[in-house]
Amino acid sequence: MKSWEPTIAVRAVQPVVAALEALGHSSEEVLKAAGISPSALQDSEGRLPHGSMMRWWQRACELTGDEHLGIHLAEAAPLKSFEVHAYAMLSSADLREAYRRASRYQRLIHEATDLVFEEGAHEGVLRHTLPGGRPAPRHPAEFLATLWVRIGRLVAGEEWRPSLVCFAHREPADLTEHLRMFRAPLRFASGVTAMHVPNSVLDAPNRNADANLARLLDRYAEGLLQQAPGFTNFSERVRAALSKELSGGAPAVAAIAKALHVSQRSLHRNLQNEGTSFRELLEQLRHERATALLANPSCSVAEAGFLLGFSELSSFSRAFKRWTGLSPIEFRAKTLAASLLPSH
Repeated sequence: MKSWEPTIAVRAVQPVVAALEALGHSSEEVLKAAGISPSALQDSEGRLPHGSMMRWWQRACELTGDEHLGIHLAEAAPLKSFEVHAYAMLSSADLREAYRRASRYQRLIHEATDLVFEEGAHEGVLRHTLPGGRPAPRHPAEFLATLWVRIGRLVAGEEWRPSLVCFAHREPADLTEHLRMFRAPLRFASGVTAMHVPNSVLDAPNRNADANLARLLDRYAEGLLQQAPGFTNFSERVRAALSKELSGGAPAVAAIAKALHVSQRSLHRNLQNEGTSFRELLEQLRHERATALLANPSCSVAEAGFLLGFSELSSFSRAFKRWTGLSPIEFRAKTLAASLLPSH
């Protein structure tokens, strides 16, 4: 039986390909290596396999040799090629409304990625994950974060900066372009792709807001969402069940299978069909939770390990070093130091 593979909208691929050419590189070889026909890019309403786009990124990195390709492509991408998404965000009353729209219409871009905008008492947080809750690889993740900032500055003004930008990949040797673009504290090996934005920035009025256009685009986008095929991501259901069980003990496959009313065999088979596994999802979730817990000064390293289901501190330390390249103590020291950097 052929495994299911999620798809990405051609309208989201077109600006990335256009950006590569704008930087002086031919897209022909990259498209060929990714198995994408140039003719397929002519249909803005079409969709391409997620795996093809991941191969595109890999070959583009190899061809260009650009260590900061994600950032540079996001800067060069023609925003209007994103069509309804870009126009809806740019016509919003403020950045809060723009990021709400980005989250709401994410399924029009990719049927199985998740873009969540969490709103809190002091800040909002954009979080992005691939199918199965996995974080995006380095260059696609940096592309996304740069787009968030680029569009955000068109809405809220050029001077604002995030309070924190998080990436799942390890810290690159050269951070020159990251500091130039984000002008904010950076957290690498965090397990997530996320950007924190102060409420004062989110609520600053957009001088170019167009309420009538925003309403028109909302009606259009909602209509597209209703036409989009329904989709249930089994790995997301497993991840949600793991999240509930992950507190003071390691969740067992049997318990999760029972909670989802499937056999253990079916659970493993369904996850395999979506390109992941029970162990991988548990590792991802523990990694994300660990970095969040260690960023909280009131939570000890030993307590973080216990809350993540590790019976011994040494086991937690080894796992954390495998995820991030740092010990829990080293990661905490670096994270707390970054949090003390000025955000304005």
